[in-house]
Amino acid sequence: MEPKPPAIIGLDVHKTDAIVAAEEAHSTSGGLIATENRQPGLPSSEGQNPAFAGNWSTVKKLFAVATGLLLNFNVTMSSSLPSGAVDTLASAFNITSHQQTSLPVAVFLIGYIFGPIIFGPMSESYGRRICFISSFALYTLFTLACALSPNWPSLLIFRFFVGIGASAPQTVTGGMYADLYPNLLHRGKAVMILGLTSNAGPLVGPIIAGYSSTTNWHWMFWISLIMAGANWPLLLLLPETFAPVILRSLAKAESSLKESAQTKTIQKMKGSGMKELVMVVLTRPIRMLFAEPLVFFTDLFLLYEYTIFFLNFESYPIIFKGLYGLSSGQAALALLPIGVGAVIAVFVFLWYDRFLAKSKAQGKTWAQCEEYRRLPLACAGGPLYAVSLFWLAWTARPNIHWIVPSLAGIPYGMGIDLTFMALNNYLTDAYGIYSASALASSVFSRNIIAALLLPLATYQMFEQLGIGWACSVLGFLCAALCPIPFIMIKYGPVLRERSPFCQQLKQSQGVDKQMEV
Repeated sequence: MEPKPPAIIGLDVHKTDAIVAAEEAHSTSGGLIATENRQPGLPSSEGQNPAFAGNWSTVKKLFAVATGLLLNFNVTMSSSLPSGAVDTLASAFNITSHQQTSLPVAVFLIGYIFGPIIFGPMSESYGRRICFISSFALYTLFTLACALSPNWPSLLIFRFFVGIGASAPQTVTGGMYADLYPNLLHRGKAVMILGLTSNAGPLVGPIIAGYSSTTNWHWMFWISLIMAGANWPLLLLLPETFAPVILRSLAKAESSLKESAQTKTIQKMKGSGMKELVMVVLTRPIRMLFAEPLVFFTDLFLLYEYTIFFLNFESYPIIFKGLYGLSSGQAALALLPIGVGAVIAVFVFLWYDRFLAKSKAQGKTWAQCEEYRRLPLACAGGPLYAVSLFWLAWTARPNIHWIVPSLAGIPYGMGIDLTFMALNNYLTDAYGIYSASALASSVFSRNIIAALLLPLATYQMFEQLGIGWACSVLGFLCAALCPIPFIMIKYGPVLRERSPFCQQLKQSQGVDKQMEV
């Protein structure tokens, strides 16, 4: 039986399979617990079936977390890999156009566009593990194809499919961590490290290519393939973490369950066929992007920072090779201060977690607001990001040592990591079981812009405006977006109250509390 149409056209505000499964699992798994630091709609970790990810041992959880981090590091490293061997690729394939040399990274990002709208929502229907395995198999296969590319067009086509395969760890890992850690504090730390690998991977890629592919461009892809191969044993041992899929497996294993509530849950989990898959599941990230203000403005801020992040893989060679005469490998090393800033951001994140917990314990009013759990970090990250762009703009001069503009990467890395960690955590906390779709909409939107601007704007902008004003324009745009997290702190509670997705999670939390009583 089809659910009633939602009050707002285009939103599937009826209960999803995951919510139905979680609510009906009370009768067979001992009830659900929802507290201040727990995510509603998921089995709790107290006195529950050990099959559920939230009930796993610490070692098993850490294994799943580590597997997700390594997957994410591998695919993000590959995203920027060719930017460190532009000269070698151009020489091998006789490419002279600056727009052409940026295409291996741009087409990868185009692949990122299509992957999330498939793997994100699919993971919310069929589980995390199948999405990881299928996408990473695609990634591995076409990484091999890149290494064996006979010509330039084939390399670009293969890079596109590498991007599709690389997209699942970017969108599904956050959802897996939500499965593993119903406790929001613990989950926040896992997502924090995930954000660090998302920014560290692209920084390492050009360095590997810059030193391994100075004469033979194939080597950067062989190294990427070796790293992917090392990840496969961990991936194959990774258990499923998504609660409804685990319930399905439990029901199949217990043949004595005929008409029990759990059996009914499994029937509801089967959905209403291909029509629901296409109309509800696969379209959810796009609908969330345009119908959920929290998702839209979060994506707006992140897509800008993300776009500038990838523009740097084109602009840094312009600055450090063109202005200072460094080699490709040395120019890539100029990116390392960004990694230093990202590590500093991790310590800031951990300090703020302790500060927030202390403030809550003292009964301070502001600390009880959900928006203050994450968003103040983004309020600090935005201005740091803007400052770094102005720093780079006006210190990149022939009479100033190259280390000075390079050090602009420290506030840059702090800014982008604080913003990404805060806003991605905020979306994960706010949308719970929908978080994979919310994160997929973010990945989808920011890669569209980055893929379009990377080959079309970078070289032309720096050539026409010069280094100083090109970076300054980017800094001014960033400054204009900095108020977004401040606005979300003020209006976030109202927007969550009006969100059909958030309200479904709130209703689930109400059921949890009733069952607990």
